[in-house]
Amino acid sequence: MADTLIAMSVSPAESRRMLCAVLAGSQRFPFMPLEWIGAAHAEGVHGLLWPQLASQPGITLPEALMHEHRAWILRMRHATAQVLDALGRAGIPAICLRGQALAGLYGERAGLRPQSDIDLLVAEDRLLAAKQVVWDLGFRADALYRHHFVRGDVQIDFHFEPLGIERIEAWEHLTRLRTADFFDAAGIGEVAGIPALVVGARVLLPYLAFHAMKHSFERLIWLCDIAELARQVERQGLWPDVQQAILDYGLQRPCYFALAYVRAHLAAPVPEAVLTAMRPAMGWAERRLFARHMQHEVIPFLAERMFSRMMPDLRHRLAFWRETIYPRYEVRRQIAETGCVKCNFTRKRLRLLLRALRGMFSESWRMLTVSR
Repeated sequence: MADTLIAMSVSPAESRRMLCAVLAGSQRFPFMPLEWIGAAHAEGVHGLLWPQLASQPGITLPEALMHEHRAWILRMRHATAQVLDALGRAGIPAICLRGQALAGLYGERAGLRPQSDIDLLVAEDRLLAAKQVVWDLGFRADALYRHHFVRGDVQIDFHFEPLGIERIEAWEHLTRLRTADFFDAAGIGEVAGIPALVVGARVLLPYLAFHAMKHSFERLIWLCDIAELARQVERQGLWPDVQQAILDYGLQRPCYFALAYVRAHLAAPVPEAVLTAMRPAMGWAERRLFARHMQHEVIPFLAERMFSRMMPDLRHRLAFWRETIYPRYEVRRQIAETGCVKCNFTRKRLRLLLRALRGMFSESWRMLTVSR
């Protein structure tokens, strides 16, 4: 079928399944549902999807969108290189956490990995100096977030610790992974075409899994990054080192959820022995959550439910839920995004809660009908 863009009803889980099938090269489709365009953008994989779809006969893609995407990535690449170069000249070690730092994993598709901002990790005692450097480049402090700097539509997000502990303090009990581990595992590589610090897989893979779970695996691009990194780990024979790091940092649960998914759906070469070694003890409820995750469902409050299980004891678990249910103002504002913080934060939380309750009801009903 030539020029085939078809309007059809596709569930979010089915959209993700189809996107995974195309990205993994395991399935070809004679048509492209219109919902795919929106879903691929929302999942952050629209650029990566383009080469696979363009190679399929009968599918014509809107080239204007691809040109716009490439132009945006080039601008972000230039901005990243400019910032990293300026920080390097100022003698300030900085690590690009995602974005351009991960683009190289995609080989010939490096210029297609999307990027929304520039996440930089800087030691806390160098943070003020780093902010001065980007100020001199024309970036200005964001009115809402003290560690965000903006120049036009390019945003830098500074971090002095990589996990978000400064926003939700209870997270410090989830893992032993800290800023020092990133700099200890970093060596000179290439980011955005210039020499820069690059974090080794031993730290990077557990971090990416934690980050993806922190956001309940709501974007497929984060899982694609993990799949590509798993391929690099396999090529370099680093699985024993990475596996030991996962155990050392206590991040078995996020890594198991992430690696099991990319092995099953994105053709990532994750050894069965590695998955077995990090598989956490799961009760019935968690096994059902894992099964839903493996069926491509984005589960509301998955991060909160998993992180609660990772807390060392009941006291820390209660403190975690207290801080999670009603976080500090900066976090509430970030969740609200725009307008009235109280209204929009509450509205979004209630919407997620309703989705979670619907999912729990559907799951209970399914189990009831099966038992009959």
